Amino acid sequence: MNKEIRKKKGEVGPLEFNGAAIINPDGSETPITNEMIEKACDDLEAPSEEEDETQH
Repeated sequence: MNKEIRKKKGEVGPLEFNGAAIINPDGSETPITNEMIEKACDDLEAPSEEEDETQH
């Protein structure tokens, strides 16, 4: 059931992690969720406290 997705040059389709996980120090796996990715992106986009202090 391998579906071929045709895209225009430069177009990115939906990401499929297919079971991506974080390997913990004890060797166990924690599945990566969409919420985890969204939080990480939000954290990267949020200005840091240090940047806020230098802009005042």
